[in-house]
Amino acid sequence: MVLLRRLPRFPLKLPAPAAALGIFDGVHRGHRAILAKAVSLARKRRGAAIAVTFHPHPLSVLRPAAAPALLMPLERRLEAFSRIGIRTTLVVPFTRSFSRWSPERFVEEVLVRRLKVRDVVVGANFRFGHGRRGTVKTLERLGRRHGFRVHAVSPVRSGGARVSSGRLREWLRQGKLRKVRRLMEGPAVVAGRVVRGAGRGRGLGFATANLRVESGILPPVGVYAVRAKILNRYQVPKGQSVPGTVPGTDYGGMANLGFRPTFEKTVKGRGSRVKGHPPPSTLHPILEVHLFGVSRPLYRKRLEVEFVRRLRAERRFGSPQALARQLGIDARRAKWYSLPLNN
Repeated sequence: MVLLRRLPRFPLKLPAPAAALGIFDGVHRGHRAILAKAVSLARKRRGAAIAVTFHPHPLSVLRPAAAPALLMPLERRLEAFSRIGIRTTLVVPFTRSFSRWSPERFVEEVLVRRLKVRDVVVGANFRFGHGRRGTVKTLERLGRRHGFRVHAVSPVRSGGARVSSGRLREWLRQGKLRKVRRLMEGPAVVAGRVVRGAGRGRGLGFATANLRVESGILPPVGVYAVRAKILNRYQVPKGQSVPGTVPGTDYGGMANLGFRPTFEKTVKGRGSRVKGHPPPSTLHPILEVHLFGVSRPLYRKRLEVEFVRRLRAERRFGSPQALARQLGIDARRAKWYSLPLNN
């Protein structure tokens, strides 16, 4: 797949381009229908299938407090595009300046001048341009003017309800990992950078990487079987062809998502909390990941973590030794679910 992280200065020389437009934050079944339609149209004309997406999420620039947590890190979205059959992806940097572009300017400068599209594929509720003034009808009108065709894909439904990113976010927060996996055709994923921790895991025989989550949605507190990938910085020279997968190696592992009750002192009474910290409603759970077969320090590395299966709830143990024994049991179960030979 060819990845472009900014608008090309010159028109791309691609045969009969068919472009799918959207954020595609979870690349769920609804998103896949749009992307697959672009791939199908391109193949019929022996053309090029293009994905045009935006990063960061527009609301994170315009109204940060209202911005939704993305279901999937950008790296994983790009990987999914490639598997569907997209051969070129344009990641448009979303800035305040870009947000002021009118629908007409976006179509003329991006779709017509730079990409020279023959077909454009969007969801039926697609909106674009300053103030979200552009609709599918706007796109169709501009398509007639500039000589491209617009294909609006109807929402995909599952269980009688529309497949949407909002629905999947709610399922993730409820811990419905199997339902999420079915509609996303893959596991829930978070990504972030490893920061320094207290080092207790190593003393228990299970060294962990404390992950500062930068993208993705965390499931409920608990102990999980996970798969993880140590990421390199995803930098690709302009126009260079890259493989369909993100650089790195997959590892099985287990993770604790929670508040480390065995080691953190609590106080009794109403609103019981970690001593010296704010009430639980304002605390953020800590994600600690142990990777099987990895002994080198991962401090400052970026990790992508897939939640494969919830093993148990987080609970307080009477001693570090009791916790270590339980971790041994957790590790055996996590290996069964997370290592490739068992899946």
